Amino acid sequence: NALGQVLYPRHEFFRQCVEVFEKDGRAVPVYSDKHLSYSFEKARWMVDQSRRLKFPLLAGSSLPVTWRLPEIELPLGCEIQDALMVGVGGSDAMDYHALEAMQCMIERRKGGETGVRAVHMIQGEAVWKAGQEGRWSKLLLTAALSRSDTPQGFTVTDGRTQDLVASGELPKLVRNPAAYFIEHNDGLKTTLLMLNGAVQDFNFAASVKGLGIQSTQFLLTPVPNVTYSACLASNIEEMIETGRAPYPAERTLIVSGILESCLTAKLQGQKRIETPHLAVRYKAPARNRPAR
Repeated sequence: NALGQVLYPRHEFFRQCVEVFEKDGRAVPVYSDKHLSYSFEKARWMVDQSRRLKFPLLAGSSLPVTWRLPEIELPLGCEIQDALMVGVGGSDAMDYHALEAMQCMIERRKGGETGVRAVHMIQGEAVWKAGQEGRWSKLLLTAALSRSDTPQGFTVTDGRTQDLVASGELPKLVRNPAAYFIEHNDGLKTTLLMLNGAVQDFNFAASVKGLGIQSTQFLLTPVPNVTYSACLASNIEEMIETGRAPYPAERTLIVSGILESCLTAKLQGQKRIETPHLAVRYKAPARNRPAR
């Protein structure tokens, strides 16, 4: 469509499942891969039906359940002051993965997720200018990139260690950066930077009151050994066996809406747009699900 989204018929398949559940008078667990839908309204309908008919629904990316390097878990109820995610790949697929990886970390903050009031997406030179103006944290970006196993440029050329932020190499490596700014209803502001050309993995950093900067890499094992998909399949199996979703579908719901809104902002000339419809509230599970 005009937003660059592939219109996968996830909602349409799900609706057919719901029709069978209603006809038969019973329901079974459902898993829907990655986004619930390209449309937030369709995605919200899917979650509403699972609640109405009382069947477990699981969705989303493999990143929240893959290994973390290092193996960190933010304490439930912590106070997150700022958070930043680095992602790579195309839209709208890999930016979705990156947004959900960040969401599984920040949802553990005090008060849980309260929804998103506004988003803003920018591209190109405006991203570097935003960094100079302090709209995203160079300190957090440095911390996130320090966890990468795949820094490009001089590290590939001659093996030298790099600080890509302080050295000024990032603008030389990343031809078309993108920044996704997300303003949450509780005041937290988070940033996704899509930096194709700088690294080839997904990395997160946050400033947490009392803990300082916490950072990690979401490990994607190299093909053909995509064992992170097995980590996801294990959670799907658990849902089917127990009848309970290991983590809430609202996580995927809000990320689906964030991405749609960011792409809308991009289409509207990279303007900030308010998102009162993203008033999704939920609590993080007591135990998150990274592979160990």
